Amino acid sequence: MDSPRKGDLFDCCYVYSFFVEHKDRNKKIIGRIKYIIRSEKYQDVFAIKFYASRDRKSIYDKYSLAHGQLSVKGIMTIFGYCLEVMREMSEKYPDCSFVIKGAESFDPKTKKEEDEYENQRFRIYRNYLTKRVGEIKYLHTQYPFKSVYLLTYRQGIRNVEEKRDAQILMLFKKFGLL
Repeated sequence: MDSPRKGDLFDCCYVYSFFVEHKDRNKKIIGRIKYIIRSEKYQDVFAIKFYASRDRKSIYDKYSLAHGQLSVKGIMTIFGYCLEVMREMSEKYPDCSFVIKGAESFDPKTKKEEDEYENQRFRIYRNYLTKRVGEIKYLHTQYPFKSVYLLTYRQGIRNVEEKRDAQILMLFKKFGLL
């Protein structure tokens, strides 16, 4: 667990690393890419973020870089690890909620950047989470105008919509999304 440094917005952060196999299209060989998942706690909400370790010092946003190297299987491997991190956070913090923002893809070769509104990553996360995370424990809410997907913990909560609204307001204020 990492503690926040000066200027960090989160209360605490859990960091995980893992490898994903990929096929190098130029060399026709199978390699591995190291990925990092950050689970940053903001009050009772964990933001799940991930990036390729090799991009950690990039001059571009490490969460937005698109390299087009991973297969669908590789992408699903990353999502599977994200779900494992969410399960672990749920064990440590039983009434926590989760938020995932689909970063706008940026291709450093072509300098092409995706729009924020309902971007490709958001559509993939939405599809994956609606199939893999049940609605008994979490209220699923989408904010396509910012490509944000919120899973609000709902068990034992009288007014889950009020809780959700307070969470999203807090997050949007912290990240300047309003």
